Parts: sequence; C-alpha cells; structure tokens
Amino acid sequence: MQWWVVWAVLVLALLVSLAAGIWYAFRRGLAALHVVSSLGDAIGSKFAAADGVDESLPKPASFTVPLQQSIDQYSSAHAQVIRREEHKRKRHEAVWRRWGVFNE
Repeated sequence: MQWWVVWAVLVLALLVSLAAGIWYAFRRGLAALHVVSSLGDAIGSKFAAADGVDESLPKPASFTVPLQQSIDQYSSAHAQVIRREEHKRKRHEAVWRRWGVFNE
C-alpha cells in the first residue's frame, strides 16, 4: 500500500469525524436554544403575572384592624400554606413513584 493512500484515508476519517462533530454540536445547540426560549417564555409569563398586582393601596397594619379580621387573614394564609405543602408532597410522591418503576 502506498504511503499517500494511508494519509488519504486518515484525512478522510478526520474530515468525517469533524463533520459529525459539527453536526452533533449544531443539533445540541438547537435543542438548548429551544429549552432556553421555553424557559424565557415561562419567566416572562411569571413577570407579567407579577406586574398585574395592584400595590397602590397597601394593606393596613394588623394592629389597626379588628381582631376578627386579623384572625381570618391569618387562618386563610395558613390554609394556603397547608395547601401548598400538600401539593408539594403530592408532587414528591409522584416523582418517587416514577423513580420506583424506572428500572423495572
């Protein structure tokens, strides 16, 4: 076999692997771009929802309102905390169930 044939095969292998690497990087870059754009959309929607909050009239201090109103506000806030914790617990249970059957 001639020496230049070996070099031609090596150069061809180099070019093929270089093209495959560029193709792979391009595909992974597009996938990352889609993830980043969906993340940007999610963040933008959260900021848009936060902008809709009207803070022009602040709530009065709890010691200036009747006691029953403060109790009602506290109980509704505590109920919301309990709902949020329950929702988080259910999400965690779902993830553990999914992981439990992952390797089966």
